Amino acid sequence: MSESVRIGKITGPHGVDGTLSFTHALRKNTRFDQWDCLLVELHPGSYIPFFIESIRSISDTECLCKFEELDSREAARALANKNIYPSVNFTVEDNIKPGIRRQIGFTVYDGDVVIGEVIDVIEGGQNEMWVVHYGDKEVLIPSQAEWVEFIHPGNKMIKMHLPEGLLDL
Repeated sequence: MSESVRIGKITGPHGVDGTLSFTHALRKNTRFDQWDCLLVELHPGSYIPFFIESIRSISDTECLCKFEELDSREAARALANKNIYPSVNFTVEDNIKPGIRRQIGFTVYDGDVVIGEVIDVIEGGQNEMWVVHYGDKEVLIPSQAEWVEFIHPGNKMIKMHLPEGLLDL
């Protein structure tokens, strides 16, 4: 599974029949109707295929999806906040939007100290931020150029020099 790219996250149930919504980092012209399934990371490192009954885009970054196996709101709720990956039959490397979303899964360092993994991003003009799993909480770290020493895509590493006290907020 290490060669696959996280494409998004299930946000929760939509309606009562097991339909769920998910956000994604793919281009708006992605043809989801050609996909056979999505892999859901139920537990770290455990990727389970869920076969698609129906799927439709509701915005450039959000879809509604009905899996064959889900038939209730409660079943869909159990998948809320789970990461999703493409089917092994579909490669998305060329479809991922450029920019900060590509850095989900990267490890953030403050100097030589590991801060944590980027688990999500907040986009919006000049205030783009990484959501980083830090200890037992999530912290927001602005992607300010003056704080970033370098980003190494091959090693999935972001090396920064953070201002004192930022992680205590």
